Amino acid sequence: MEPAYHSHDVAMVESQTNKREYLKFGGVLLVIAVCATVMSTVLGFDWQEWMRWFMGGFFIIFGSFKLIRYEMFITMFPIYDPLARRFKLYNYAYPFIELFLGFLYVANLLEVPRDIVTIVLLSIGAYGVSHSISSNKGIKCACLGNIIKLPLSSVTLFEDVLMVAMAAIMLISYFVV
Repeated sequence: MEPAYHSHDVAMVESQTNKREYLKFGGVLLVIAVCATVMSTVLGFDWQEWMRWFMGGFFIIFGSFKLIRYEMFITMFPIYDPLARRFKLYNYAYPFIELFLGFLYVANLLEVPRDIVTIVLLSIGAYGVSHSISSNKGIKCACLGNIIKLPLSSVTLFEDVLMVAMAAIMLISYFVV
């Protein structure tokens, strides 16, 4: 005789799974933040340097996650990203764009175009994420490949908006200083 499962049992298992996935996600962000802190304090701490190192690490790590389960990523990404839905080549190229941006941040190259591209792409991504969240579709986030299985949520939106804000701060600082 098979055990009877109740909806609260399933919800509890899903909640524990989500907690584990959020812990993994937080752990990755913590590692990136610690590395950014170490790299930005070599010659004395500087917030702009910290943001640059954080963004570089973020793009390299998360771009790599997308490549690990590339087929899954290119299937899921167009569900919530308007550019990926409209342009197939963009959908296929996105993980490589993230990696390239990451390398540009780490190497501190092409600052103005790099930050403009980051602002544009992640603003469009934030729009798509917010639209999907508000329509309550319950979509899994392809942004972490299949390494960390999280739903598309306000965390995803915050991540996009934070990256846009950091790129904007850096871009503005080039013209103010």
